[in-house]
Amino acid sequence: MTDTTTQALAHLDNAGMIAFLTTLVQTPSVYLPGVASANETAAATLIYDLLDEWGLQPQRWEVAPGRPNIVAELRGTAGAGPLLLFEGHTDVVTPGDRSAWTYDPFGATIVDGRMYGRGTADMKGGVAAMLYAVRAIQLAGAQFAGTIRLLIPVDEEGLMIGIKDIVARGHATGAAGAIICEPEEHEVCIAQKGALRLKLESFGRVAHGAMPEEGVNALTGMIHLLHRVLAIQTELRAAHGEHPLLGKIYLSPTVARAPISGEASQINVLPDSCDAYLDIRTIPGVSHPAIVARVEELLHEVQQFDSAFRFAVSIIDDRPSTEIAADHPLVQSLQHGHRTVYQQEAPFGGVPGSTDGTIITRDAGVPVVVYGPGGKRIPHQPNEYVLVAEVEQAAAVYVHAALHFLQTYQHPA
Repeated sequence: MTDTTTQALAHLDNAGMIAFLTTLVQTPSVYLPGVASANETAAATLIYDLLDEWGLQPQRWEVAPGRPNIVAELRGTAGAGPLLLFEGHTDVVTPGDRSAWTYDPFGATIVDGRMYGRGTADMKGGVAAMLYAVRAIQLAGAQFAGTIRLLIPVDEEGLMIGIKDIVARGHATGAAGAIICEPEEHEVCIAQKGALRLKLESFGRVAHGAMPEEGVNALTGMIHLLHRVLAIQTELRAAHGEHPLLGKIYLSPTVARAPISGEASQINVLPDSCDAYLDIRTIPGVSHPAIVARVEELLHEVQQFDSAFRFAVSIIDDRPSTEIAADHPLVQSLQHGHRTVYQQEAPFGGVPGSTDGTIITRDAGVPVVVYGPGGKRIPHQPNEYVLVAEVEQAAAVYVHAALHFLQTYQHPA
């Protein structure tokens, strides 16, 4: 452990961090379209004001009305060096049925060492830990070469417009690595699944149910198409098998509607339109363009089966899978931090969903590792919680990992 690390850990304000986390959880940041106050503004303001108070000169701008991104950085006092990113989002999902909660979902109630509330694990605990880790390094004199940059976007739970905008503005460009502070239950997650979301549309012509030959049933066309499309999952699994950390590939239809709009559906009327949405979860080595091409191929097969059917496919979102080598310096720095704090090695893991890190890798080419406080299966459920001690330990791991990485990283030749 270096003197700088020792000094930083001495400046780690656990009491202040948990008090800030309490306030952050008590500040709802659920985004609901059309509801003026239902967005990330209040939570982002808390973070912005804290960073401003610390003298980190945060930048803030709105990606959409009421949806502000924040970026701030700490530059080392030892000159030029690598850029390390820490990332955490401000939005949380709805608490759902409040009667299913034992405690107020926005109460930040602490019982037996657990803080309960929506967003405690996903991922305000991780945000608080990364903020206070950087503050501790700042107070220790920032005795490192390089820069630590905090990326705090909106909308991770939606289409990730926040991180897409941050990356598009160049805030991840040239980074040597990124730590995504999502809850991963002590695992150093070196892989995460990709997510490809597709919209299928089927078009027909309205007719009376007693005289279907006078129209084209868009729903029937969609059924024929989905029957073929669902077989793609079997094809992909046969070609790629299971990933040791991520498991199987999944192709799931999640929404289907007929008709899409207009008059309410009637049991005696053929629908003239139908759409269906696919949520496809992939592993490294799977080509998303190849999946889209395969869907288009099957679409044409159905049209050959019956030329009256017409279809369209469009990409709603495309997040690639990511994977980083276990011996990458960023992975080893996180392992060093975890081992020092917990006195044992962290298991390697995989993220079953996709994080903002997929965009950082896709659009900026930055390797990412996902590591943060909280259980990986508790997010989005009633009685979501994070262990207070785990937030404190995560902050200490981040201090160790950041300084170890910045002090040992060497740019590839």
